[in-house]
Amino acid sequence: MTTDHEDSDGNSSDSSYSKVDFYEVMNEVPENYKSKVDELNKILLSKNPDINRLRDLAISDGGLVISLVRLEAWKLLLNLPSNDEKLYPLEIIKDHPEYHQVDMDVRRCLKRFPPGISYEKIGILQKELIAIILSVIKEYPDLKYYQGYHDVAVTFLIEVGQKEAYSIMKHLSLHHLKEFLKPTMEETSYLLLHVFPLIKKLDPELEEFIEKSGIGTIFALPWLISWFSHSLDLHSKVVRLFDFFLASPKEIILYVIAQLIIARRDEVLSTECDMACVHMVLSKIPESLNFEIILDKATKMYKEYDLSNVKHEVDERVILEAKLLNDQREENAKRKKNKTFSNQEQPVFNKAFRYVPIWIRPRMRFGLLFFGFSLAAGLWAVFKSNNN
Repeated sequence: MTTDHEDSDGNSSDSSYSKVDFYEVMNEVPENYKSKVDELNKILLSKNPDINRLRDLAISDGGLVISLVRLEAWKLLLNLPSNDEKLYPLEIIKDHPEYHQVDMDVRRCLKRFPPGISYEKIGILQKELIAIILSVIKEYPDLKYYQGYHDVAVTFLIEVGQKEAYSIMKHLSLHHLKEFLKPTMEETSYLLLHVFPLIKKLDPELEEFIEKSGIGTIFALPWLISWFSHSLDLHSKVVRLFDFFLASPKEIILYVIAQLIIARRDEVLSTECDMACVHMVLSKIPESLNFEIILDKATKMYKEYDLSNVKHEVDERVILEAKLLNDQREENAKRKKNKTFSNQEQPVFNKAFRYVPIWIRPRMRFGLLFFGFSLAAGLWAVFKSNNN
């Protein structure tokens, strides 16, 4: 897979989609998707492409199927203009305050590159990825980089190349990903709180069980802010989800998360109703999970349940969590105060005993007990002797 179109000599080319011999890649397309890819090709070659039909095809089973289609279709779905904007040069972005964090995250994301790519090629892609991320952040100073943003960016880089990936990331950063790029995660956390009321609409028993476990929503945070790209190993599954998200309203991901949890209800309900146990089940997404069914159900659910219908439940949850947090802080402060008072009132021996190693303490207790009995026996012997 390349980051740009290449000609027969391997040189980079600016050829438009219409100049690419599309049918050269048709033999790589699964048989059940050939007619779909053919229709996609006709839409993309049209002078007036049918965007609504393109959107429907991107959402439906299999998505856009191949990289060649995505190169043009993703731009059309986002209504991106053609431009030749240049990324910021390395010597400028290296001075950015976020540079070192971005550099570390990018160098840790080796698993995101498809197998078979040489280390030399990965090194080039990593530099291009750093340039994409920091060029966007520098272009819009109000945006704050977050861990997971690089997972989204590398997906576009691998699939459509640096120039197109930069254009797409600029757009998404001002729209789909905007809430995640704010200085705090308050709005992101608020969005995630919609998931459980959505689950409750379809499966009250499951929602009650998860709520009782106390797991909260933090396990789903990587899914939301990275569009699942951080949690899935297969690149093909990730780009399939990206087809769906780019062709759907940006809130659709909350419905996907809800449906993913519902799809695993048997696993969840069969585990212990405990935060650690439930988290262990939900935090890992099985590779065998059928996302096509989940996406189809999420689309239907989105049409049936508007987020505004669960807003009051979310707001109540925010108030409740704020109260619980406040009560916890007061309880911790009370315990700390009582502990300090207790330490001040302890006898000198008890205070000193605290500094004795734990493994010695049982021996000390036994020794003191033995000493007490020995002393009593000795005194009794002396008393008896004096009487005689």
